[in-house]
Amino acid sequence: MLSLAAVRARWTSLLGTFVALGLGVTVLAMTALVLTSAEPEVPRRYAGTRVVVQSPAVDQSDGTFTPGRPWSREHTRELLHALAAVPGVAQAVPDRAFYAQPVIDGRPVGAPGPEPRGRNWSGTAFGPERLVAGGPPADEHQVVLDASLGLAPGSPVTLLTAAGPARYTVSGLVSGTVPGAAPGTVDPPSLYLSDRAAEALAPGVRVIGLVTAPGADVPAVAAAAASAVGGDGTVLHGAALTALEDRSAEKTRWIGLQILTATAGLTAFVSVFVVASTFAFAIVQRRREFGLLRTIGATPRQIARTVYAESLGVGVAAGGAGVLLGALLAPALGALMVEGGLEPAGFTVRFRALPLLGSFALGLVVALLGVWSASRRAARTAPLEALREAAVEHRPMTRGRWIAGGISTALGLGLVVVAAGSESDSMINNALYAAMALIVGLMLFAPAVLPPIVRAVCRPLAGLRGATAAVARESAVTAVRRTASTAAPVLVTVGFAVLIAGLFQLRAGGYALEETVRQQATSVVTPQGTPGLSDAAVAAVPGGASLLPTRLYAGGTDHVGAVGMSEAAFRGARARMTVTSGSLDGLTGENTMVVKAGTAAWLGWTTGHRVPVTFEDGSTVDVTVVAEITDGSATASVLLTTRTVRAHDPSALTSVVHTAGATSSAVLAPLGARALSSAEYASRTTSEDDALVRIFLVVLIGTSLGCSSLAVANTLLMATAQRAGDFTVLRLSGATRRQVLRIVAAESTLVVGIGAALGLLIAVVTLAGVRSGLSARLGTRVDLALPWSTMALTTGLCLLLALLAGVLPARAALRRPGARPAD
Repeated sequence: MLSLAAVRARWTSLLGTFVALGLGVTVLAMTALVLTSAEPEVPRRYAGTRVVVQSPAVDQSDGTFTPGRPWSREHTRELLHALAAVPGVAQAVPDRAFYAQPVIDGRPVGAPGPEPRGRNWSGTAFGPERLVAGGPPADEHQVVLDASLGLAPGSPVTLLTAAGPARYTVSGLVSGTVPGAAPGTVDPPSLYLSDRAAEALAPGVRVIGLVTAPGADVPAVAAAAASAVGGDGTVLHGAALTALEDRSAEKTRWIGLQILTATAGLTAFVSVFVVASTFAFAIVQRRREFGLLRTIGATPRQIARTVYAESLGVGVAAGGAGVLLGALLAPALGALMVEGGLEPAGFTVRFRALPLLGSFALGLVVALLGVWSASRRAARTAPLEALREAAVEHRPMTRGRWIAGGISTALGLGLVVVAAGSESDSMINNALYAAMALIVGLMLFAPAVLPPIVRAVCRPLAGLRGATAAVARESAVTAVRRTASTAAPVLVTVGFAVLIAGLFQLRAGGYALEETVRQQATSVVTPQGTPGLSDAAVAAVPGGASLLPTRLYAGGTDHVGAVGMSEAAFRGARARMTVTSGSLDGLTGENTMVVKAGTAAWLGWTTGHRVPVTFEDGSTVDVTVVAEITDGSATASVLLTTRTVRAHDPSALTSVVHTAGATSSAVLAPLGARALSSAEYASRTTSEDDALVRIFLVVLIGTSLGCSSLAVANTLLMATAQRAGDFTVLRLSGATRRQVLRIVAAESTLVVGIGAALGLLIAVVTLAGVRSGLSARLGTRVDLALPWSTMALTTGLCLLLALLAGVLPARAALRRPGARPAD
């Protein structure tokens, strides 16, 4: 009852905590709903089949989202023959996927995607598309296109393939959207070649669709197909068909999962931080109240339980409001994820009770964790505190606070070192953990650190006329907990906003420079409107250095990434390679490879031996290991010649070409390419990450700025409400109303400025460590560009709220009769 009465009496001081917790639960509920809604979906091209056979899966523990081991031409024919004989199967059809893109008006058309859109015509048997004009491709030089392209049957068209542009004739058109397609299926429009032409471009097969006869027993067909296939594949039907989801879509979902998880973690951290700082200041203000309770017999445990009960009451109310608001805003977050390419176009948020209940429960946990330290401090209040009137802090730094601050700061600096040496995927998370530890350490040291900082900042203002600066300085130094509680949320908001924006810029720009430095290139030819560069585009860059990526399957579920190196790329890179055995001169012709020492040890490969390797066309070939190099000598695990890759992967595309010369734009444009300077390439790579940064920053800054601004406003409202006596003293000492308001505004500006500076300091320390690690790894200087606009925006909003929350209550207090000097 006492706790409820305290909540009713002090609801204005708890309003900031309520809103901060409510916003935190809102974000948690939004992310939980989006995460639980992000389920695998069946690609639209399989909407017409109920049973599918998939090639053997490979190990996914390396996080590369590699598709299964493909079947070769010969083995595909054997499987098709065996599956066609299964009772209930009307037709067994291979699904061949290859890169092909129409060129209209001299430009490749259609949004480039990570998955190839070229298909074999027989695959329409299990897809939803149907002919709306013309007929199927009758020979290797005819193509069926989507009707949305606006071409008519009989029209000539250029298709851009991995080899380059080739002339075709449109034999027919299919509808891009077909009524009756299976719900929950997604896929962009495809183009279709004859089966013979498709086999030449995609000899390896990973999926065989079974078209069942009318009235066939699907589970029986699946069982019989599994028996026919044996260990050479996996039979899927029913809900298991979601395993057909493209690996690129799965990777996209995984990236979205990482962002949402990090956002939820930051939200919980900011919420705990805000609740802790707000309650810490509230406990200081209520020392006399707790001293009176101790005087009338309340035990320390009862005092602590009272504080916990107040926090729990606020948590229940804020959690309920947050869950409701999160459920309403979750679709907007889902749309933001789709816009940023982190969810497929057909993604929708599904409402479930469990994520909402979990978010509500987590909100209560956050409320109780945030008040833990404050409850301990309240429990230590002595009965004599009821007689204290002075606002000067009594022993603001305890031994435990010194120890905890030192441990947290040391941990943060250690994590900065770890982040500097981390790989790209883990760098951001390690840097965030480092910033969290540094923020906690700095705020634990705040009572000892803030007074000298305040005095140092105000020292240059000592010569100014008037007492405004001196009074603001002494007020901030005297009420150090109020200063810390106001500066803490500003520090969190500015620190995290600058850190995250800076990390994305560092990572994108740094890694974009890596290959340009390795190849000593002055310009880079990149795709424009295509997912990669064809052989014709690469050939249009004389002397260019390029890498042709592919995948190798080494037996069982093992697989490695490989690249085919052009002669120019190999010449530029070999000087930086450290050979542990063999000779780099052996990397010539076909079926030779250079292997990283770690990869060779893992797979049991040794220099000079021929090892069986399965390529993308499904063929298994004995390849000679001509040399082993140190793991830091190359980015790919295996180095091949481009001749070897092209012989076994007809649809492989080159990512970029590095060159020291100039290339004509008129030549490159029809090939889906353009030339950029090295600086432009690094800048463009950074801008391509802008969608990712925008999503992360919108959610992060929206949450942390909302919580932090409210915490700043709430702290100042609480402080100003109890400073009426101070204002009266100032007025009686001769200060005008305007001078008092200037003092309050100066103090608010001072505290916000210190919080922003400390947040910037933590962000710069972390970013400098990461930049140092990237520079050492890449062997070149990586520029550190701080996002000043982000910092200015967050600091400006915090300052605006601080001024409003400080000046407006002070102005109201000065209008009361008791605050006016006697006539």
